[in-house]
Amino acid sequence: MTRYAPAPLAAILLASSCGAPLPSGGGAGVQRFAVSLQGEEIGYFQIDLEETAGDSLLLREETVWDLNLMGSTRHVVMTLEARADSTLDLSSLDFSLSDGSAYLESHTERGDGVLMTTVTSAGRETEMTASFEGDYIPAVTDLAAAGMTWREGDSASFPSFDPATGSVSEAGITCVATEDVVLLGDTVHASVLEISYMGTVTKVWVHDGQIVRELDEGLGMELTRVPPGQGGDVSSTRDLYEVFAVTSTPVSDPRRTGSRTFSLEGDIDWTQFVLDYPPVQTAEGATVTVTTTTPDSIADFPAAVPAGFEQWLCAEPMIQTGDSSLVRVADSLTAGARDSWQAAMAICSFVDVFVENSPTVSLPSSVEVLQSRRGDCNEHTVLFVALARAAGLPARTCAGIVYLDGSFGYHAWPLVWVGSWVAMDPTFGQPVADATHIILAEGSLESQYVITAVMGRLSVSEIAPEQ
Repeated sequence: MTRYAPAPLAAILLASSCGAPLPSGGGAGVQRFAVSLQGEEIGYFQIDLEETAGDSLLLREETVWDLNLMGSTRHVVMTLEARADSTLDLSSLDFSLSDGSAYLESHTERGDGVLMTTVTSAGRETEMTASFEGDYIPAVTDLAAAGMTWREGDSASFPSFDPATGSVSEAGITCVATEDVVLLGDTVHASVLEISYMGTVTKVWVHDGQIVRELDEGLGMELTRVPPGQGGDVSSTRDLYEVFAVTSTPVSDPRRTGSRTFSLEGDIDWTQFVLDYPPVQTAEGATVTVTTTTPDSIADFPAAVPAGFEQWLCAEPMIQTGDSSLVRVADSLTAGARDSWQAAMAICSFVDVFVENSPTVSLPSSVEVLQSRRGDCNEHTVLFVALARAAGLPARTCAGIVYLDGSFGYHAWPLVWVGSWVAMDPTFGQPVADATHIILAEGSLESQYVITAVMGRLSVSEIAPEQ
């Protein structure tokens, strides 16, 4: 069955818990939230803050969601355990994410201006180091902001850490209002904050070190405070692929290659996006032309890679290019290839057949996909990119949208250099991706967070060619 997957789902999960001192006792204890998406409950999120010896804090967070993806329920569990001082200044952090079919964990230690993270997936460890400026980096952004004193118009910023990718980005916070809200049956005067982080904006109501409510209006995701003991099974009945479908004018013969031009519409700050990826996609403002064809310039194999392309041959935390098992498979697939295009097609065909289509909500790694042999477009893409790089072919991860069944849906696919850049789609079994593949972001997971800024806001119109 032809299918797609909303590539940013993992980013949505991580962004749901994004991180000034706490007032004495104000933030301690358990804060529990019901989580809803587009008005339907999908699970719970809980913060447990414990004072420990030596004027320090132990912060535990747990997210439990039951999500419906193409008729399959995924039980998603994300945990975070951070050790910090009384101001929530981070010392060390452990993180895990599982959706029942894939599991990832990481451990982070703080050094002098750096965070050193070890990510473990499928028994392999990947080391990462991220630097930050200043003396303060909070364990989590929203809870740290809850402990600050705010007046309307106040603003602040500090580095914020993503434990899944080991990256640090700046979080900006502005107090946009103060208002009375209900907190567990009592009316309290809350500060209304807007937290901007990696292209997303979340509205957060805070009072006396506590989070009262969180809302991402674009995604339609809301966290609402509930009593600590509230629980019970919550399972979404709406399919996330339908929830995040992008409205569109009809597209005839959507699987053909060639050129198509689309207008991207909505209340979106397009300055956050890179939309120009020649030769496969060119852009004038928010009007993009996608051109997907077989390459007219094909390099020998092994290829002499142009200067500056080395970045697309390197390993990444989730793309373990140098892993011996991946190298063996890449070598076997490309042995005897007459040119780079033939090598790339062999890898694409292998991934298409090898990976069983199975909806996931995880942070896939190439070695895990090679072991599990299952996943959606994210898994197909990271395995393809890892194998291509292991074979000496520069390859890039793309995230964006593709047309299917009357609307556009979020998707991931690779670009590979074979003498020129070509879009391939091993999820669809397309050696040349069709011309409805619109790139919104390129690169590792942290660069894809920006896509959440268009979710719930984007619509697409095809522009007919002039006769």
